[in-house]
Amino acid sequence: MGAAAWGALCALSFGAADFVARYSSRAVGHASALLGMLVVGTIGLTLWVAIERPTIAWSPGHVLLVALNGVTSTAFLLLLYRGLARGPIAVVAPIVATHPVLIVLFWVALGARPSVITWIAMAGTLVGSVLVAWAVEPGGQDRAARRDLWITIAIASAATLFYAVAVGSGQAVVPGFGALPTLWVGRGIGLAALVLLFLWWRERPRLPRRWLPVLTVQGVLDTAGYLFLLLGSAGAFPEIAAVAGSTFGAVTTLLAWLVLRERINALQGLGIVLVFVCVGVLTAQG
Repeated sequence: MGAAAWGALCALSFGAADFVARYSSRAVGHASALLGMLVVGTIGLTLWVAIERPTIAWSPGHVLLVALNGVTSTAFLLLLYRGLARGPIAVVAPIVATHPVLIVLFWVALGARPSVITWIAMAGTLVGSVLVAWAVEPGGQDRAARRDLWITIAIASAATLFYAVAVGSGQAVVPGFGALPTLWVGRGIGLAALVLLFLWWRERPRLPRRWLPVLTVQGVLDTAGYLFLLLGSAGAFPEIAAVAGSTFGAVTTLLAWLVLRERINALQGLGIVLVFVCVGVLTAQG
């Protein structure tokens, strides 16, 4: 399959996983939900590596990039789950969907020269994101409600930065290290980093038995999404997979609208459409 197809599968998996995370993060806490998801993914990947026995090209450069990918991926998910738990999803998902702009700028720094259409699409993505954040109606008109909204926006913005670094580092190491080893080692490092955070917080994770099936589904979907992204990054145009995969926010937002009945006003709807149309243009231009 081509990079765009792998990116589309990535978007479907990530979108569904993030929607499930809305429930698990509120039930057990965003950090505990992430821990459970990472444990599921790491165990599954370890079994797969034991069966496949892929050749792993260890080198200092590869290890550094994989470590960066694992830590930033965990930081991204920690912030994303926190943002999804706070809600509304229709604010968090479109903001995170703007990360392709950072990826394209990264390629520009390496010498790529985007077309005029690509620059317009990037500008439209940012304008749409700002419109979504500005037009959303908080739960109340008091100062506390608006402050909570802007905290959610800040969390989603920070998540976007970490995700862009995670995608960039993962794509950079896949050609020499392999998709499966990158995901396996990266997830292991990310899990270790999260365990250290729990020790620093002096907090015990909450993983009730009744939520283990939900966390298992969440872990399978999220791990599959990353694998699809990395498989699409192994070819000549890794930016196409990254940009196509970024549309996972559309899946999450639509699920929130259909299932949770989150209200979307006209301006916010316009912003959401603008974000995803522009991301689609970036995908086509990639």
